[in-house]
Amino acid sequence: MWGNVVRVASPRWNTLLRRAEQHQLYMELTPLLFYFGAMVLRQVKCECSMETIRHVQLFMGNLSKGAVNDSKLYTPTLSNYWMLQGVVFSLQQNCSRSTLNCFAEEMIVLVQETETNTELPIRLKKLIRHLNDKMTSCPQCEVYKEEKAATFLSTLLTILQITSFTCRG
Repeated sequence: MWGNVVRVASPRWNTLLRRAEQHQLYMELTPLLFYFGAMVLRQVKCECSMETIRHVQLFMGNLSKGAVNDSKLYTPTLSNYWMLQGVVFSLQQNCSRSTLNCFAEEMIVLVQETETNTELPIRLKKLIRHLNDKMTSCPQCEVYKEEKAATFLSTLLTILQITSFTCRG
């Protein structure tokens, strides 16, 4: 008689399930497992973003010590990444993937010009995998205004900080 019964290993649920009803338990636990999976992936994205911020700050520190300050790089603006709308000031990602891709490509140029050893372009490429453009026609990198390296890095840092802030909340 008790061969068909499985005891759930939770003191809170303390119920008996017949083997035929076991699938109900799995169906009830599935959304919970998906939720935990989503939370873990979200944390990975945030941690990746925070680590990239640290790399940008280190690169900025090295640049201010006398590296190539006269470099001009195509620099997307904050409004290219985010679309500010409404009275409530809601932020929506706009051309986030193509904007960050532009930063990654220009970062490769800056790394070559300064002859600096950094993982920053690789880290930016990893972040790009998590993003999608909301608009169908996002501008090419060459459309953006050329700015000094310090302005380029400052804008990149701001975008990464906003991204890490929104993934925390």
